Amino acid sequence: MTDDLKDKFELLVADPPPPSAVPSEAVFARVRTVRRRRTAAVVTVAATAVVAIVVAAGNLTDVDSRPPVTGTTPVPVITGPPTVKPTTAAIAAAVALKPVVSGRTVRMSVTVSGTVLVPTADGANLPADTTFLNLSAGTTYNFGDGYTSGSDGGGVMCSKSKKRTTGRETYQLETHTYAKPGTYTFTYSVQYCGAKGWFPTSKTTKLVIR
Repeated sequence: MTDDLKDKFELLVADPPPPSAVPSEAVFARVRTVRRRRTAAVVTVAATAVVAIVVAAGNLTDVDSRPPVTGTTPVPVITGPPTVKPTTAAIAAAVALKPVVSGRTVRMSVTVSGTVLVPTADGANLPADTTFLNLSAGTTYNFGDGYTSGSDGGGVMCSKSKKRTTGRETYQLETHTYAKPGTYTFTYSVQYCGAKGWFPTSKTTKLVIR
């Protein structure tokens, strides 16, 4: 490039000539179309926001503008234990023996217990405070060396007894002294009232006398 052309080029860049013509109508049309599209998009976004606000406001129904309660809190139901029909204890008696041996002398502790029918006397049940032993028709016991003793229940009756009772009682027999060493069998028996009349309950224990 010659120096003359270079000078003209620099002059042209530094001071460009004014536009030779007005922009065409097609250019203005494109600009207007773009502006209309942008305006329509803004209107659409605004309308969507308004609809969302209206829907949210419609869900606020009470005075404090809280959301409506759509469900209820479950209320626990407290129930008691299953009803079980109480079982009736069987009529039976038991005897427990606890001997204490000192030399040739024995002290015997007896425990009677169970569920029995209350005997009657003069057509009425025995009083409620009657001890369990005194509900019996009597006792017998044998120390195994020929010595026998016991008690008598008196004139109590069992044939018309209907009332059940459950009880327990512990008492001591009189002390007994053996004449000589040996192994003896102690036997105790008591009679209580049941559905079929008097029934015996017995218990034995071994005694070693030295």
